[in-house]
Order: sequence, then structure tokens, then C-alpha cells
Amino acid sequence: MFKNEVTLLKKENLRQMENVKEDDKDTIYEIMKSMSVFKVNSYDAQVIQRDLIGMAQDSELRGADLKNVIGNDIKSFSNEIIKNSYGPSIIEILLSFFTLLSGYLFGMHILPAYLQYQSLSWQSTPVIYLLYVGVVLINFIADGIITPLFINERGFKKHIPTLISISSFIILVIITFLIKDRQNIITIKAQYIIIASGLGYLVLKYLSSLNIHRLAENKTKYIEDLYEDN
Repeated sequence: MFKNEVTLLKKENLRQMENVKEDDKDTIYEIMKSMSVFKVNSYDAQVIQRDLIGMAQDSELRGADLKNVIGNDIKSFSNEIIKNSYGPSIIEILLSFFTLLSGYLFGMHILPAYLQYQSLSWQSTPVIYLLYVGVVLINFIADGIITPLFINERGFKKHIPTLISISSFIILVIITFLIKDRQNIITIKAQYIIIASGLGYLVLKYLSSLNIHRLAENKTKYIEDLYEDN
């Protein structure tokens, strides 16, 4: 049900990457790390990777490396690709966030139900949901925005995304603890949240596939122009 152009391209790209030499693989992976969902939609990102693989295979036939073709300034080359792409999809960003959130809510209720409480209902404070949503939001922003900004950095700067994520999580926990009202205890009916989040996850995955079909319509490769210019 969830097969789409992106899943097909991912499968083909993985197969083709097996024929790419290690140095070029590292270069491709380094470029692709900057292609977050906030900069390039996932369909275009897979097309970019497919074209990079083609460039690597072509350069190998000529006895060169991919870096010989694109130059040593990988960051500038990546930014040029992003600038010439179709950009991000707001719909995809929203669907990705809510898919992650629904999956997290599903896991954070089904696991305690069977591993901690051995029951589908337990007492808790509603503030815990602030923590759940906050954790998902921090991870989503860190992976999609902060990490790509520092992906090509070296030394201390390389660890800035991790420090930001940890600091944000600590602040979130402190805020949650400070506003927690121990008198305001509710009964968590986990079965309803498990069913709702599970169904929501499936619906969101289906909508994501429909959005991918939309993104893939009438698209052409755009990285080839950069290849010819180099």
C-alpha cells in the first residue's frame, strides 16, 4: 500500500551504490546528508542521489573520482544543487512530523502497557504529553534543520547539533517538571491512544505516498546541468 516512487528509487539507489567505489560513496553520502526534508523534498533527494551515482560511475570509467568532477568544495556544490532543486514540500514536512509523532505515541503507550503496568490504563499527569510532543519536535528539528547546517563542519562545530539537542531536552524536562501538577492526576486509557495513533500512522503513511506521487509528476532531472558545467 505504501509503495511509491521514493521507495522504488531508494531500492534502486542501494543496488547501484554497490557498484560505486568507497571514496565516491563517502562523497555521495556527505552530499546527501545536507538534503534534509526542510531543503529538498524526498523524491528530488532520491533523484539527486541517483544522478550522483551516475556521475560517480561515469568518472570511474574515465579513471577519476567524483571529487575530481564536482571539486573539493562539497558544501558549495551541495548548496548549488539545493538552490536548483524544486525545494521542500510543506505538505511532506507536516506529514513527516505527524507520522513521527503518531509512531512515538503508539510506542510510548504500548510499551508501558505491557512492560511496566501490565494494564491498558494507569494514573498519570496530562503534562507528560507536553514531554512527548516536545521530544518529537526536538528530534524532528534537530535531524531536519540543525544537523544539516553543521554536516560539513570539523572539530567542535561538528558536535554543536548534539549539544543543542541535549540542552533542549534538558530544558524541556525542567519545564515539564516545573509545571507538573501532582494534584491533577488523570487515568490514561492507553487502548484508545494506541488505536488512534496506530490508525493515524497508517493513514499518514498513505497520505505521504499520495504526496510522493504528486511530487513525482512531470519532474525532470536537474543535476545534469551542474555536471555539464563542471
